[in-house]
Amino acid sequence: MDGLTNVVENRIAPPLIKISKNRYIDSIQKSFIALMPIIIIASFFVLIASFPVPAWQKLIEPVSSQFWGANSATMGLLSIGLALGIGYFLSSYYKQTDNKVDPFSGTIISLFGFLILFPVGVNEKIGAYLPANNLGSTGMFAAIVVGIISIEIYRFMIKKNITIKMPDGVPPMVANAFSSLLPIFVTIMLWWTIRYPMQIDLVGLIMEGFAPIVAGGASFIAQFVAMFIDRLLWFVGIHGTNVVTSVMQPIWLDMLGSNVAAAQAGQEIPYIASEQFLNYFVRVSMLPLVILMLMSAVKRYKTLGKLALFPSIFNIAEPVLFGLPVILNPILFIPWIFGYLFIFAFSYAVIAAGFVPAPYILLPWTIPGPIGAFLGTGGSLAAAGLSTLNYVLMFFIWLPFYKIVERQALKEQNINQ
Repeated sequence: MDGLTNVVENRIAPPLIKISKNRYIDSIQKSFIALMPIIIIASFFVLIASFPVPAWQKLIEPVSSQFWGANSATMGLLSIGLALGIGYFLSSYYKQTDNKVDPFSGTIISLFGFLILFPVGVNEKIGAYLPANNLGSTGMFAAIVVGIISIEIYRFMIKKNITIKMPDGVPPMVANAFSSLLPIFVTIMLWWTIRYPMQIDLVGLIMEGFAPIVAGGASFIAQFVAMFIDRLLWFVGIHGTNVVTSVMQPIWLDMLGSNVAAAQAGQEIPYIASEQFLNYFVRVSMLPLVILMLMSAVKRYKTLGKLALFPSIFNIAEPVLFGLPVILNPILFIPWIFGYLFIFAFSYAVIAAGFVPAPYILLPWTIPGPIGAFLGTGGSLAAAGLSTLNYVLMFFIWLPFYKIVERQALKEQNINQ
């Protein structure tokens, strides 16, 4: 076990942590975190519009399209928010070493560099309009690429002083506006040239280029491996979910957008192993282990169980992970790693077989699994049942290994008494 721990800590974890702290990955992750309230609100509109109770559907039928419209006006414009976020957070990163970099100017450059790739149309009834087909989850990768390149151009020109310099005494706000004028001009002209004179649909090309990555990342194998890495990093005390999320978040959101679109069209949900699948079915809380601790004759375990009961109901695992502990506990290695991988494979198989619908609604991760599964699938009792069953399965997976740990702790307790 010491050898495995050393391999994880010294060979596997460092490159993954380095990737998660990369300035581009970090900016993307911070952008998604900032957009999470919008994504959750959009999901609630989907839940209201698609809740599968006939009486409810009949009640909201006159205004159903308005709820779907609200989702289109939030989730359907997500790429705009992502372009804003990347521009701001990446510029903020560079401002730490170069005070002349202005985060707000970076935000403007990233946003309008992205938007100029969408030609404005004109309609007799509604006037000018911006095509929104790829402003949602399908345009995320374009927003990321354009945002990063735009900020790098801006930073390079600021660093090389290729700017309009204002006299001393000019207010900083005005000076910043003029210093960013040339970088904005160069950036906008770059994307304008690509989209208009060259007639290149850059957004479409980027979507096609990333399609194999999304397809591969959304597969059972890719998500299964990601889950394994998540559990493995947690076992050595590293927040595995944060590390994996930093890489998988764009893929998960693309999957979410496709799933919502399929639900709206009344089609089969295309992706099973989404972030919602993990939250509602696989990452079941530590509640099964906490229940075992509450029944323990070991005073320390029983006390910890009482303290951890409420947090575990809402999927907060740290009190048990560090308090029992599960982390670096060789006896609990098998249920922690392979127990959850079994739950992953089992739940995937049940949903793929059609016994339970795949989730397509994002809810806060603190919602208890069965409730999240019920709401996240638009009101499926079968989904709530599967999530509850997974709690029971994890209880019995934990049981024999926990009993070994408990017997050891009980011996120590009796000796100390």
